Amino acid sequence: MTRKLAGFGLAFALAELAAAYWSPSALWLTAAFVLLWAFVYWLRTRARPSWLPVLAGLAAGLAWFGIYHAAVIAPQLALSGRTVHCTGVVETDAETSYMDGMVRATLRLEQIEGKQADVRVYCTAFPGAAAGERFEADLVLTALEQDRYRAARYADGCYLSADYVGAYARLEQSEALRFRLYELRMDLSAVLRTWLPRRLGGIAAAILLGDRAHLDETTEQAFRLAGVSHLLSVSGLHLSMLCGLFHMGRKRRSLYRPFLALQGIMVLFYMALTGFPISVVRAGIIYLVALCGYALRQPPDLLTSLGVAALLIGLQNACAPCDLGFQLSFCGVLGVQLASAVLAGPKRRFTAYQAQLEPDQRLPWRLRALQAGLWLTETVSCAAFATLATLPSLLCAGLTVSGVAVLTNLLVVWALEPALILGILVLVFAALPALAPCMRMGSLLLAVWLRGMDAVVSWCAGLPGANLNLPRGYTLLVLAVLGALALVFRARRCLRWYPLAGAVCAAVGIWLGIRFSEDVVRVALVGTAGNACVVVTQGQAAILFFRGGTSNLNAVEGYLLQNGTVQTMAVFDVRAEPTTMDFDAPEIYVLDSQEDRWTFYEVAGMTVDCCHTGSGNLAVLGVCGYHIAVSTGAWSDGEPLTVDLLCAAASLPPGIETQTVLTNAASPRWLETCDSETVYAGSEPVVVLRPGCSILFEGVTKLAVQ
Repeated sequence: MTRKLAGFGLAFALAELAAAYWSPSALWLTAAFVLLWAFVYWLRTRARPSWLPVLAGLAAGLAWFGIYHAAVIAPQLALSGRTVHCTGVVETDAETSYMDGMVRATLRLEQIEGKQADVRVYCTAFPGAAAGERFEADLVLTALEQDRYRAARYADGCYLSADYVGAYARLEQSEALRFRLYELRMDLSAVLRTWLPRRLGGIAAAILLGDRAHLDETTEQAFRLAGVSHLLSVSGLHLSMLCGLFHMGRKRRSLYRPFLALQGIMVLFYMALTGFPISVVRAGIIYLVALCGYALRQPPDLLTSLGVAALLIGLQNACAPCDLGFQLSFCGVLGVQLASAVLAGPKRRFTAYQAQLEPDQRLPWRLRALQAGLWLTETVSCAAFATLATLPSLLCAGLTVSGVAVLTNLLVVWALEPALILGILVLVFAALPALAPCMRMGSLLLAVWLRGMDAVVSWCAGLPGANLNLPRGYTLLVLAVLGALALVFRARRCLRWYPLAGAVCAAVGIWLGIRFSEDVVRVALVGTAGNACVVVTQGQAAILFFRGGTSNLNAVEGYLLQNGTVQTMAVFDVRAEPTTMDFDAPEIYVLDSQEDRWTFYEVAGMTVDCCHTGSGNLAVLGVCGYHIAVSTGAWSDGEPLTVDLLCAAASLPPGIETQTVLTNAASPRWLETCDSETVYAGSEPVVVLRPGCSILFEGVTKLAVQ
């Protein structure tokens, strides 16, 4: 291994990531297997393996995670279940809560029961006003729920949740530097948006300052579908482009050490101004390492700098690799490096031939065409490899995968740097009142430029295949097979045949995925905990059983968008007191207004029996030989009704007999009185039905009932 520090640092972060997600038994069994394999290899060759730094990084990462958990995480988790009187401050992620007059934010507790502390907790409803506000309050501390947000909270150093119970008292505003910089960022955002239209002003504030509060839902959805949502969050790409403005290394003055020190100060300031997001920290460390190299007259190495960044970030928080921004940032850089390595041979041969020419001799037109082809191939390859490298992280996080991400990145990413330059010029002109006309002109140019970017993104978001519904587990399996195949071809020294073999393997994997996903039905509970809607999807068709609430409707729309469903075939409104709602479906059935007690429907090859009584409503879905009940109220029709599965609401109807209950409430109130043998719970549980196969539950935990 030629880059030992890179291998050590990346393996260190990978070990921390595995330790955060895997169970201890699986983790130590895997570690024992790797060590045994390394020992057998040493016995056979009697030589030190070239990948020894990787093994050392894995071991160091596991050891550091254990130390960090014992020293930092475990003492904070010991506070779970306690009601404490504390003094703290509201952090900069504060936003309006679902309760009027409340905010949801991370709270940094400085004192607990009069003792000094440094504990971060997340509260969904707190009577604070804004970031930087210091307070006294009584809080109930509990461990974070086992949901998809837990890893992100851990990556931010937040290991507990808090419920406000009273004794709130507002103290003086915090004078910490991070809040001063936060206020500066908000002021700059307001100045930047002064002469811009609302939609474009939100985009400008997001890409330059990381202020996403002014983005409308349509803009975020378009950028997400187009696969360029990373442009709306300050990341390593933004910092790299801003650093490129210094033209580091292109002229002799760029190596002047005071000039290098000025660049380092500017990088640190921008990192602090944007709130130290992990992706920006990663890019900042790489740039600072490169500056140190230039100061010492040493050429920078991106992979080594990447390993140093992974090591430093993992040391300050062993759970930092759990952050999605960390994973996407590092995977994207590795993808770009892999693309460069693939094209290194042709580029090296072209450079060698070019060196043989006379200094004043022009390249023949064929070589100029080859040079342009190499540049185009490298540009497309970097976008494609970076997109593929980030795909596993997106799938594991349950996020939308865009089928036009490569195209959109090629069309839009190059336009980000001029937008950043124009934004900086607007802020500079705004600082000098005499240059107010220049500020307005700069704002006009920025608006025109952003309008063009937004138009391209919206066009790409509307293309067929922009929103791909990829099965997470199967797609990850196919990617793992392709990766293993690449390792085999590399070991056999025949990588030139890998593209053909990989294409055939991918084609077979896609065909098998399409073949085995036919007629698969997914039943999901989406929305408010304890009263969620039931969304049934099969292919590109969906059926919705609606149980009420605007938040439920928004959650259903987000779920359908995330899963790529293009048409809602029917909506069954099972609410006891239905009100007018905006359902985007050709057929809407309101159970509360049906004439007969029992009504039968057939939609998209599935049967639905609907019943309305004075005490509640019931819909029974018949699909793949299973009967799934969705009810509201205390439904009862005299005689017990037996079904295979009940999608529970806030209460259990007494007239339904079932062995299995599905809920999205962590601790339902009816659990003690439930007669079913099995209750599955999860934040967004899913039932998978395959014709002729047994029922499968995803995203659930089993609650003990009997």
